[in-house]
Amino acid sequence: MMNKKDEMHPEDRRNLILFALMAVAVWLAYEHFLIKPKMDQLRAAQKATQEFIASGVSDPTAVKIPRAQALAASPRLPFANESVAGSIALTGGRIDDLRLLKYAKTLHSAERVELLSPSDAEFPMYVEFGWLSSVAGLKLPDATASWQVANGIRELKPGQPATLFWENGQGLRFERIFSLDNQYMFEVTQRVTNTSAAPVSLYPYSLIAEQGLPAEFMGRRIQEGPLAYLDGKLTEIPYGKMRKETGKREINASNGWIGITEEYWFCGFIPPKSETTKYGFLYNAPPTPKGRDRYQVDAVGAQRTVAPGASVETTTRVFAGAKEVRTLEAYEKKHDIPHLDLAVDFGMLYFMTKPLFHALHFFYRTVGNMGVAIIMLTVMVRLFVFPLANISYRSFAQLRKVTPQMKEIRDKYKGDQQQLQAELVKLYEREKVNPMAGCLPMLVQIPIFLALYKVMVITIELRHAPFFGWIHDLSAPDPTTVFNLFGLIPWTPPAALMIGAWPCMMLATQLLTRNMNPPAQDKTQAFMINVMPFFFCYIMSGFASGLVVYWTFSGALAMLQQFVIMKSMGVEVYFFRKPKVEKELEKQVAEQPTVHPEIEVLEDSVEHALLGDDAGKTEPLSKPTKKKKK
Repeated sequence: MMNKKDEMHPEDRRNLILFALMAVAVWLAYEHFLIKPKMDQLRAAQKATQEFIASGVSDPTAVKIPRAQALAASPRLPFANESVAGSIALTGGRIDDLRLLKYAKTLHSAERVELLSPSDAEFPMYVEFGWLSSVAGLKLPDATASWQVANGIRELKPGQPATLFWENGQGLRFERIFSLDNQYMFEVTQRVTNTSAAPVSLYPYSLIAEQGLPAEFMGRRIQEGPLAYLDGKLTEIPYGKMRKETGKREINASNGWIGITEEYWFCGFIPPKSETTKYGFLYNAPPTPKGRDRYQVDAVGAQRTVAPGASVETTTRVFAGAKEVRTLEAYEKKHDIPHLDLAVDFGMLYFMTKPLFHALHFFYRTVGNMGVAIIMLTVMVRLFVFPLANISYRSFAQLRKVTPQMKEIRDKYKGDQQQLQAELVKLYEREKVNPMAGCLPMLVQIPIFLALYKVMVITIELRHAPFFGWIHDLSAPDPTTVFNLFGLIPWTPPAALMIGAWPCMMLATQLLTRNMNPPAQDKTQAFMINVMPFFFCYIMSGFASGLVVYWTFSGALAMLQQFVIMKSMGVEVYFFRKPKVEKELEKQVAEQPTVHPEIEVLEDSVEHALLGDDAGKTEPLSKPTKKKKK
């Protein structure tokens, strides 16, 4: 008889089929009655959003008009505090006029930086608020809506909020309540009151739109363009990268902020917390070559259902101002905004850049001169890397000591490349010289110098900050040039020849340091050592003079440290001439086959570090015999 113990009982089979049918029925009911209505609402909201965006794009071929004329096209509610001044357009209810009172456009200009401007101005950028709905025929406030000011308020200022209202004629009253603090933060509350007989479902939105690149766009290797910090993740999209994207990038998050940043300025908004919000990054290419690119960041909140006789509201904070780190950090604490300081591009080395940034600003607050603060920061950094630099300079000094012996070995084995390399390695081992000991500590210092470069680029306090002499703006290149003898000759060279006095001083420190170092051991290295000082001088002449001041003083302090170490080791120092033996060694290096003894020394060092004293040994892995004590 066949064993049927593994077969399913008929009653169990029936129960399984009934369970499967019931599960399918429940799933279909859930899909039809719950999921489908939500998906329909979502698709309708997305369609409304797309239609709104399409309708909001102004004609990119339109002729831009002067900013003052664009401002006069709409009645306005002015606002002002200690840091900003501007106005809100009553046609559309946008914040599209904002000037930064503490920052001039140029060094000697009385005009203030204009961060926000109307859509028809030369550099348009504005902040807009509103509501979306999937209900056909429902009138909502748009860019043409005429808002009125409630309670007779004539100016928005700290401690005096202003309320704008607009009614759609269908039983909905829309209000926008604007508040302003003493610096750069607006608080905007959108309220909808339903006096009709039917409930209405709405989605609140906020957006920042910009047409074309900003007036002060620099194109440096820092973030300029849309960025956001959402649910603990930073998203950065530079202007150039955004042009390459098609469609709209969307991120769902319940906490964070989004905006558009420039080198020194930032405009962004912080939606309500604990609510899933859909954040969007959108780029619209113009249809004709005469048009302008349009960059937009936006946020669409969760659905609000306004019952008859009820009201709903949502509050959004807007930051529009200078990227002052201490101000951003204060807003973080006051309003519990996560990492608003990341509006400043501290880069990948954030953990190093930010402490150096705060150190620079501590020195600046202490002495009151940013150039002197840079010098103080230079001294601090040189003290920090002092032990590593000591290792490098002692290695260089030891190499200078054995220069005569290297010349003798090259004379003896000039026709035998393999033996020459072997003898040089023996020399290094006999004299306990490790040529790589001078390079590795310098490599460790590279992240520090990269972080310092970032600090100099992002520090807004360098902008229009004077130093001594001819430097009136530490964020701009040195305005002098060696090609007109630093102004003695009445001639202005082209920009490519603007190599100023500070870059030349930096070049001098590099050349003197080069003469203190041991001769190169191969042709390529010798070429690089001879060319790099002039290459860096030319490249650095186009950078901010504050950065060149740092490199010059850093080079001078490094040269002083190396001089003291060489003297303490009994090594002669030559600044302006080379000894005969070094000249002859350089000639040998140029004429003889290239050898790399330092690579073999490095391999031995790595093996020793990994395997210890047994590196290179081939004894069997047997238990050693015990030696008798003597």
